[in-house]
Amino acid sequence: MDKDQNNKFDKKKRGLKNIPVSDGEKIVYTDAKGYYKIQTHPQHSLFPILPSGYALSSGLANNLNNKLFLYLDSTASQRKLINHNIGLLKQDQNDNFTIGAIGDIQVADTEEVNYAGKSIFKELNSRTDIDFYLMLGDLVNDDLKLFEPMKSIMEHLPAPSWTVIGNHDRNPEGSLPAQATFNQIMGASHYAFNYAQVHFIVLNNVFSTGLRSYEGRLTDMQLQFLENDLALLPENTPIVISQHIPMYQTRNKADILKKLTRFNNVLILSGHTHQVSRHFYNNGKVHEIVTGAPSGTWWRGTVDSQGIPIALMQCGSPRNYFTINFTGNSNTIQYKAIGLDSKEQIDITVSADTIFANVYAGSDSTQVMVQLNDGEWIPMYQSRRPAESVLKTIKHNNILRNQGVKEGINPLRKRNSPHIWQLVLSPIKLTNAVNNIRIIARDNYGLLVEDNIVIYQN
Repeated sequence: MDKDQNNKFDKKKRGLKNIPVSDGEKIVYTDAKGYYKIQTHPQHSLFPILPSGYALSSGLANNLNNKLFLYLDSTASQRKLINHNIGLLKQDQNDNFTIGAIGDIQVADTEEVNYAGKSIFKELNSRTDIDFYLMLGDLVNDDLKLFEPMKSIMEHLPAPSWTVIGNHDRNPEGSLPAQATFNQIMGASHYAFNYAQVHFIVLNNVFSTGLRSYEGRLTDMQLQFLENDLALLPENTPIVISQHIPMYQTRNKADILKKLTRFNNVLILSGHTHQVSRHFYNNGKVHEIVTGAPSGTWWRGTVDSQGIPIALMQCGSPRNYFTINFTGNSNTIQYKAIGLDSKEQIDITVSADTIFANVYAGSDSTQVMVQLNDGEWIPMYQSRRPAESVLKTIKHNNILRNQGVKEGINPLRKRNSPHIWQLVLSPIKLTNAVNNIRIIARDNYGLLVEDNIVIYQN
């Protein structure tokens, strides 16, 4: 118990018993005096699985929490015994808390670091309602020298961060171990901790298959860690798993989902695709949010009034992140478009005789209803088609190309969005010159949003 936060164990301090400590595979417990022993290997990280109500004593200053874990580099094998003390402090953790789920920021150069600083980080700095952030991988775009400025920016946020490794956060195969630079600067690449009533697990599911090639999967070591960690939990524990590549793109997802079968409240947070989508597994007991990206379509496209690329995503969503609010065993989710009002949840358009609704956080389990001019509520039907905003951007890009313009091109294609609903108006009519269209979307997985537009027709 490190009350003076100097991270030193002396006679005035007491050891904490029954604290789980792991190297990312095995898990041991501290004894009655707080001591532990674990046999491990280089390229592993050593960390406590923080119990509810505890924090790392040196992590209360808005640090990168997993950076505070001990990383065993290649020189560790030269020492047979390493003494490592871990300082903890009691922390007030309200059962009602909010986290930020931040997808691919993916900066490729200094200019893009500043795009991130003026957009996603500026917005997060203005929020006081988020207890911590999960950064879901691809913080940088292959240039690992940018880890340092990104780390410094995150350390200025008003709450601590936990980081996930992405495929663009790794060393090329054949140089250092793939995750070595990330581990040294950003922290452990897989670990677990508790906060209030919720158990959080971070996994590295980027598995190298060549110099820069990779696939989504967990290694045998991580599968063993997952099994060992889950064995400590009652089946009614709410679980949040964070990984970079979505579960549906993870090669050995069946092995992972099998280990989760006894749990009925699992949320997976992932990034990677630069699109927003939601998926369900284990008969709906496992809910995955693919969170989109603050970089949108890789910082590409026409710039806004701040000189930042609008970078609309292929699914028709603006650059974004998610917040998740936990209340005991339940949670609610909210999509947040960066720089826009929090009520901007649905893009409503009317084309010819059809109303389209792009419900940014919608899924196959979402029910969408529309009301015309205070009339009855009418169900809308999910449609596999490109977003209207994407079609408009493609049309604008073609005009730019025909004019010989090469800058400001967002490389969007006519691909279907996973969250489009529509209603063909005939025989229903918009009878007024000015029409109010109101849409509400809800499901049983924490989504409830609504929006409206007023349109004029002559």
